[in-house]
Amino acid sequence: MFALLWGSMTSASAATPGALSPADASARCAAFFGVAPGPDPEPLSACQWDMRAIGAGAASYANATGAGVRVGVIDAGVDPTHPDLAGAIDIARSCSFIFSTTPTADPREIANGDCRNKAAIRDLNGHGTHVATTIAGRVNGVGIAGVAPKARIVAIKACTIAGFCSADSVAAALRYAGDLRLDVVNLSLFADPYLYYCGNDAQQKAILKDLQDASRYAQQRGVVMVASAGNEAQDLGHPTTDEVSPDWPPDTAITRVVHNNCRVAPAELPGVVTVSSVGVTTLAFYSNTGGPTVDVAAPGGDAEQTSGETYGRILAGWSSTDDTGFWDFLVSDGRGVEDVNGGRWVWIGGTSMAAPHVAGVAALIRQLHPNWSPGAVAAHVRSTATPMACPADWPADDARQCSGGPTSTTFFGAGLVNALRATS
Repeated sequence: MFALLWGSMTSASAATPGALSPADASARCAAFFGVAPGPDPEPLSACQWDMRAIGAGAASYANATGAGVRVGVIDAGVDPTHPDLAGAIDIARSCSFIFSTTPTADPREIANGDCRNKAAIRDLNGHGTHVATTIAGRVNGVGIAGVAPKARIVAIKACTIAGFCSADSVAAALRYAGDLRLDVVNLSLFADPYLYYCGNDAQQKAILKDLQDASRYAQQRGVVMVASAGNEAQDLGHPTTDEVSPDWPPDTAITRVVHNNCRVAPAELPGVVTVSSVGVTTLAFYSNTGGPTVDVAAPGGDAEQTSGETYGRILAGWSSTDDTGFWDFLVSDGRGVEDVNGGRWVWIGGTSMAAPHVAGVAALIRQLHPNWSPGAVAAHVRSTATPMACPADWPADDARQCSGGPTSTTFFGAGLVNALRATS
């Protein structure tokens, strides 16, 4: 689930004309949120309302940092040169599962699962780098700090430059994560070409079974799986329509009725920790919901909750090799930060941004409890979350209606993930 957009603002100074400098961005965030400017612990910390919301920072780092933990980022690759990921990427184990037959693939990212081709893991989109820095951004005096700043990232590319995450690539990536016995994987995506895979269609049923088998294999080999709930503003517990599938070949999507025999993958795969998204106050306008699918909530950003200001989105790293033109758009829209050495950070939002907060917390738990099963880690993520009640003034005409009690709701699951409580 790729980025959502926001309104413009003026900006100044950096290597890219129009990009904000880290000092300028920090000053604006400090004024907006009423906090001290960075570093605490990093220069852009004033902008990290998301980390403050989940108790990630100096106090949680005193308990755990993710040291010794390997987190697979199944995404569009990573930028191994990003300053917030210096020393964080396990290049030897990183691999691209973009195939010659993958729709929308750029020739530079095709490796056909040959892990010797390290150039293919490079993030030509930006999304994977944003996710990776949220999880494991280093405390090194540059940029932001991640939830688990000493975790190691294994880049497992399953999404193309265009953001197309073919189901066969996702399944291969999951099996590879199982082969490596990774501690945690993050899946900020849905497996194309279908948003919903329905059991009454033979082809969709077969694709879903392949994803289920791959997920089961990874979990049996100790992998904690974390996935975003999706950005369609739907109740996954009561789905009604799918208007985007199939999204390949082009112009073949049809509007179809979907029911509970249809599943979003990986969000609704068994055993996956599924994450809904909040802004600074409540559920994000785009976030999917639904019990029992949603396990916990995490910050994904929602500019509408900050009167349209960018700061209500999530600031994290961006790839220096974004070849989509999106970096230039974000800069023109006031959402790009760049330092004098070319390090880039952007504000974007989505459940894609929520999931890596939870993956980071799972990494902290893994450090403290390396022998726990994936189920035990997931249970601890849920039991240490901060409960969130159903919103008192939620619009009656929204298809998503919140239900549940003080410890679990269909909007937020067990509540807002909490790094400090999870490590205390």
